[in-house]
Amino acid sequence: MIRRALLVLGTAMVLVAPFREGGRDPASLFLVHSLVLAYVMGVILERARSVDAGVAGDLRSLAPVFLPMGLGLAAAAVSGLSAAYPFAAGLGFLDLFVPCLVCTAAVVGRPGADDLRTLRLGVVVSSALQSILALLRYPGGGAMAAGASFLNPNHLAAFLNLGFFLCAAAAAAPGARSRTRLAWGGTAVLHLVALGVLQSRGAFLALLAGSAILAWRIRLSLTPRLRAAVILAIGLLAGGAGLVLHGRFAGADDPYRYHRLSIWKASIGMVRERPILGFGPGSFPHVSPAFNFPAGDGPVRYGRAFREAHSAWLTLTAEAGGPAALCFAIASVACLLALMKRGGAPDEVHGLASGVGLAILVLLVQAAVEDLQDRPALTMIPALLAGTALSVLRRPSGSERPSLNAAPRARLIAALGLIYLFVLSVLLPYLGDREARIARSLGREGLPRMRRAALLVPIQPEYHHDLAMALLNSGPLSPDSLADAQIELLEAERLKPLDYRFPLLRARLEARAVPRVFEDRGAEERALDLYDRAIRLAPLDPRPRVEMAALLVDMGRRADALRVVREALQIEPAFVRARIMEGSLLLDLGRRDEARAALAAAGATLAALPAPLPEGGYAREILADARSERERLESLLGGPATAGRSGTQPGEGARNGPSGR
Repeated sequence: MIRRALLVLGTAMVLVAPFREGGRDPASLFLVHSLVLAYVMGVILERARSVDAGVAGDLRSLAPVFLPMGLGLAAAAVSGLSAAYPFAAGLGFLDLFVPCLVCTAAVVGRPGADDLRTLRLGVVVSSALQSILALLRYPGGGAMAAGASFLNPNHLAAFLNLGFFLCAAAAAAPGARSRTRLAWGGTAVLHLVALGVLQSRGAFLALLAGSAILAWRIRLSLTPRLRAAVILAIGLLAGGAGLVLHGRFAGADDPYRYHRLSIWKASIGMVRERPILGFGPGSFPHVSPAFNFPAGDGPVRYGRAFREAHSAWLTLTAEAGGPAALCFAIASVACLLALMKRGGAPDEVHGLASGVGLAILVLLVQAAVEDLQDRPALTMIPALLAGTALSVLRRPSGSERPSLNAAPRARLIAALGLIYLFVLSVLLPYLGDREARIARSLGREGLPRMRRAALLVPIQPEYHHDLAMALLNSGPLSPDSLADAQIELLEAERLKPLDYRFPLLRARLEARAVPRVFEDRGAEERALDLYDRAIRLAPLDPRPRVEMAALLVDMGRRADALRVVREALQIEPAFVRARIMEGSLLLDLGRRDEARAALAAAGATLAALPAPLPEGGYAREILADARSERERLESLLGGPATAGRSGTQPGEGARNGPSGR
């Protein structure tokens, strides 16, 4: 009964995980993690009925896989303890731990060959369903619409590759009946067509590599005519992939064509800075802005940021450190060798396991150029397949001995640990996220729910930030609401000290709100210190510098304000408001010729702007016109800045220069 329940839970994971952002949506992630923990609990209960050797005996024969896996998790945990953002590090470690837990539980649960066949069928059904959905969505919105289940066509393509090679390996298995080959082959073609509409470069690379490996493995069982046919099929596949990609790049601007080599170079720079411990699991998107690089293909230099390395292995190395990444790489290679080498297992079992190994190998190939670990469906499902296949191949050693005396206590500890893990890592984050989403949708009336979210997950800095914003926007500013908001921002900064937003928001409060509520002469100096901290945390973002310069103007320190504005312009020369502020400061300092040149530079930027403006809030802020201040300068300097764009630009109401705060 328990073994059947384990199979049901495993199949449910396979079917549920691909939906809702590949399992990344909070509700989907809650369900998938709940299924995982129920599966592990079922394994514990199943082993409680066993009278043979304990868990150690199950894993000892697979030491080349599980020893480096355990060392990798230990190294990642040490990396997480040293991370500057503990909450992200905890979530990132969980993303590593759960697939390892799934694989280990599958081995310890000792499923049989029939379980592996059922699980393989479940994966193929799941990927075939995703293929059909992709084909149905494609006419309405192209590749992006086709990949909606995973939000990213590349990630969905990776999942379809997994299903494709499970089908291809089953169709190519020696001794398979013609009807069986036809069914598996037809399903593989369905996956192949769906891969075509997704237009993923990384998936095509993995597809060709996997096809070549599969052809090499079955070459001895083929007649010369069939070998030629296979070679021709691979050639046609390569040609078709080339035509699809050519159509993708020729038909429209590619939204993913963004300096991948530069991203890899910047990511390697992150690795060089902390090669041993890394920045902490899950920390890459929070650290990478400090390593950003100018795009060089438009007026805005830093309008796009990279939140991943476009390589799962490079991201893992930057986050968890080189030793952890090396351990996981060794475990992956050992797992593949165990699955694909020919041992003493029957031919049918070997064919099942080697097909799983081939499918996982293809994922690892694509992971070299894509961050596939972002989607739980691409980590948990392969881990479940790998653990099940390893269990089927495992040959118990005769030296194993029962260990029944310690088993009850160990099972109790494991059960309590799972409950603890579920409550802290699954249930409370899900409830907190739900409360926060409801609070944001309610506006001012959502303040109690945002307080509840912060109570449920007190180590989530975003909840404290949102609570501070809710306090400030919930009514007229009072000493109590201002103090409460500052306390929440201080807590958010303590939990995430590498985020420039929190000192920046505190600086705004000190510069604007505190003088209205209190008679505090030291507020402006504290604001300057906070602005300086925000600038150090975001060295490539010019906007905090412009805000700091406006405060310096109010304090009568125009020379210092000019220096800070010019630092901002060194980062973004097309920063229109900063250029206009530079002109205002130069005029106030009596340097009319330089002021006129600054105004002309702002006008030239406005005249050269594309229509419509580039997408993204950052780009629109950089290119926004300060029309009232520009027109004031034009009247004082005797002439318009430009004959080009004169309409009101987004962000015009921001603090634009010395003329007004």
